[in-house]
Amino acid sequence: MQGSAPPAPAAAEPAPSGVAESIAPSTWFGLRRSAVMELLLFLGGGGIADNKTFGNTGYWDIAPHPYWLIVLLISIQYGTSEGLIAALACSAVLLFGHLPEQAFGEDLYGYLLDIARRPLMWLVSAVVLGELRVRQIRERTRLSNELAASRRRAQSIAEAYERLDEVKRELEVRVAGQLRTVVSMYEAAKAVETMEPARVVMGALDNLRAIMNPEKCSMFVLREGELQAGIQNGWGRKDRYKRRFAPDSSLYAEVVGRRRVLCVIDPEDEQLLAGQGVLAGAVTNPDTGEVYGMLKIEDMGFLDLNLSSIELFRVLCEWVGAFYANAVQYREGQSNRAIDSASQLYAANFYPRQRALLVALARRVKFPLCALHVQIDDPYALSRDQRTTVAASLAQSVLAALRNTDLAFQQGKSGGEFTVLLGNTPLENTGLVVERLHQAFQAALPEELAATKISITAEDLMVKQEQSSTAPSPSPPRSAGT
Repeated sequence: MQGSAPPAPAAAEPAPSGVAESIAPSTWFGLRRSAVMELLLFLGGGGIADNKTFGNTGYWDIAPHPYWLIVLLISIQYGTSEGLIAALACSAVLLFGHLPEQAFGEDLYGYLLDIARRPLMWLVSAVVLGELRVRQIRERTRLSNELAASRRRAQSIAEAYERLDEVKRELEVRVAGQLRTVVSMYEAAKAVETMEPARVVMGALDNLRAIMNPEKCSMFVLREGELQAGIQNGWGRKDRYKRRFAPDSSLYAEVVGRRRVLCVIDPEDEQLLAGQGVLAGAVTNPDTGEVYGMLKIEDMGFLDLNLSSIELFRVLCEWVGAFYANAVQYREGQSNRAIDSASQLYAANFYPRQRALLVALARRVKFPLCALHVQIDDPYALSRDQRTTVAASLAQSVLAALRNTDLAFQQGKSGGEFTVLLGNTPLENTGLVVERLHQAFQAALPEELAATKISITAEDLMVKQEQSSTAPSPSPPRSAGT
């Protein structure tokens, strides 16, 4: 029909969303604004059409009545309240000024029933259809709320899963980092647990990096009455850290003199460090208190510097000091040993005394005495591991080629030099021993090092001794006469 407005969309129904928020419809006195506007427009258009076309009769004689359309549409679309308002408004428009005349012979009750029939039908239809619509809206609202709640739960589960997955990844990284730390600490501990003081110094920084993860660190050794930089890690060309600390410096006095651990957190220690580092501590022997050097951290992460790391640094200084003390004691003990632990030959420091003893005995008993000097040709053309293998093979060949009366001595620190004292062997008879040494050495070498050669030099110690004994002795100084 002309003037009828199309039904508006169901604005009252909440749109399901992941946040479960519904847009509240605008209302006038509890009624939907869109329903009121549609009703007014329809009634206004219907009144104009009635006035111009039907002579302002209120469509009384038209069946079905046009106002059924708006009552049904609003009731179906918006529910009971708006449907009742539409039915009442249509009833008021229908009855105001459009009442038909009572027919002749029609009683009053029949006339009133005929007038009230349409408004009553509109009201009943509005209630029935409106309640059906309200129930549908409620059901849809409930489903929408459940859907929104389900989406919220799903979103919460997804977020919880993401957080759990992130925590799992962090734990995996942490476990992997701890595993790497344990492995690195084990490797660093092996480097420290050595009997060479120089390797202890190098292993100290490995332990420091594995345990405290500093960006820049260094190890100072106490030498010639001052702290001298032994090894550094992370220092750049632009860094201006001192490499020596004299006894008159405040850092030397605090670390070496008072055996303190200086930390930049303390304002007094910050002045003592003077920009030379974050942490500094003395490497001491925990048993005797003797100071061997200083561990110093020049730079490290802000979060890595805490009370536990300071105490850990203190323990690490004592740990390195204990291993350094053991290495120094071991080196001092090795300097007085008679047998070299690596080659199982006589030690180099034992050679001068044995040589002097045998030379004196040979002069008294009158037997020849020679020495063979054995060494590897160009040892530094080989790698460190290859030099170790060749030195072991040479030591093995020396032991295999010697007689019961021969004495072999380790010479030098590389392990590739030996001296053999041949008792009661003249110089012209040393060729047999030299040949046996060459054959034993070639048999002991691995195939990949078969090209390695050795040099053997023979020396007659008795001739050298006789030349030195027959040399003219200087005349005694004369004293001035009186």
